[in-house]
Amino acid sequence: MTTTSVREPRRFRLSPVDRTGWMFGLGLVQLLVIAVGVTLGAVAMVLVSPLAGVLVLAVAAGLGAARVGGESVVGQLPLGAQWLKTRTRPPATWFEPVPLLGGDGDVSLPPPFEDLDVLIVDVAHLSLGPPGTRAVVTHDTRAETVAATLRVTGRQFSLVEPIEQEWLVDAWGRSIGAFVSERNPVVSVRWAQWAAPAGLDEHRTWLAEQMAADPLDDVRAAYERLLREAGSHTTRHEVLVTVTLAVGKVRKKRDETDRLHAAVEALLTELRLFGHRLEGSGLTVSGVLSPSEWARAMRLRLDPSQRMVLDTRSRSLGETAGATSPSNAMPSATTSTWSAWQTDGVWHRALRVTEWPRLDVDAAWLSDLMLYAGCVRTMAVVLEPLSRSRSQRTVVRDSAKIESDAMHRAEKGFRVGAHHRRARQAVEEREEELVSGWGEFVYVGILVVTASTLEDLDDAVAELTQITGSLGMETKPLHGRHDLAMVVTLPVARGVVPKEWL
Repeated sequence: MTTTSVREPRRFRLSPVDRTGWMFGLGLVQLLVIAVGVTLGAVAMVLVSPLAGVLVLAVAAGLGAARVGGESVVGQLPLGAQWLKTRTRPPATWFEPVPLLGGDGDVSLPPPFEDLDVLIVDVAHLSLGPPGTRAVVTHDTRAETVAATLRVTGRQFSLVEPIEQEWLVDAWGRSIGAFVSERNPVVSVRWAQWAAPAGLDEHRTWLAEQMAADPLDDVRAAYERLLREAGSHTTRHEVLVTVTLAVGKVRKKRDETDRLHAAVEALLTELRLFGHRLEGSGLTVSGVLSPSEWARAMRLRLDPSQRMVLDTRSRSLGETAGATSPSNAMPSATTSTWSAWQTDGVWHRALRVTEWPRLDVDAAWLSDLMLYAGCVRTMAVVLEPLSRSRSQRTVVRDSAKIESDAMHRAEKGFRVGAHHRRARQAVEEREEELVSGWGEFVYVGILVVTASTLEDLDDAVAELTQITGSLGMETKPLHGRHDLAMVVTLPVARGVVPKEWL
């Protein structure tokens, strides 16, 4: 008699957010505020009155220890100031200058895109296409970074066997793991999945074109029946992977004098190698986005209502007419409010993933969110590689911080709970993975919802919040920063600022 062992599905664990603080759950800034308050309170007691000193101590304790919506009051002060600004001033509106209507003809960009240059470069000499192939590289002149984007497609992930899903996840990890090195100039890798209800018009148009020359009534009837059964569940997906490189970290060759040119060459080389790794992982890479492809991707995300216009226009005609050129990629008007960002005729709202699943998950745990077809949305994850030396220093620092906090709690009679034990376990697991040769990334997830009206936007956000909640994720609107967060999901050289988003 023979027995067969049943293979247990592999589970993945996401590191919990460290909320232990430096002491008693308080962060460094909170402790500094309390320390300054204690000093000023003691001085006030001596020089003014005991009552004045107590008031100073109470205010400092409130600012340092109090929390609003799970965040410290000190951390919310900048947002509070911005909220007061939006309440006392009209919404910030930007219009594209038009020479015939009073514009001076100079190039002007919406506020979130300031200090961003779009470079059109030849990539044929780097084996990224046939002769004459051009691609878009964006340059953030303020942060001194450059970025370019690949379009990536693959098989239906949710339809393959679990063992193949696990292999694909491992392959993706190996592909980005090459960016973890001491001197690699790559500062971030970002994947962004844009999804929108596709409707049935596109499918019927395709069917009419295919059946025009050789109509087959039975085939047409079967396809029409399939479309009716699909209903409104058809969704259009597009995944873009953007690699960002720091100009200052690139070493110039002896015969080069332009550091920006050297950075662009290094970026395109990294993209070529990265594309080969992705193809080896079973994915299809279409190459670096050309000027028309980049402009089209920007317009689709900033104003999805233009999708049908862009789809019905052929690529050659679109380029000839200038409809999909980088000069026309930006919106013509934007309005930034506290709760949303408007570009032309649509509204965007960004949410940050504040909590990832605390329980172990399988390889396809994000399928419900990725396949959601109820609205236009973009899910983006920004990953910043850490060198192994920096990771080791971070592990040592976090371990010492957690142990110190636990020791102070025990000395003062406070309970050391499961949160501290889980944080200590997470640090130990990170150290084990580093010793085993794995690289480390810090990451942040951003979810952008797009709708034509604010009412539809509220409904879509409510639905997506329920879906993310069922997956063990917690999200929080990035009020006052929706425009900045939206730009992070676009194929441009913009990173996550401030770092507190992490």
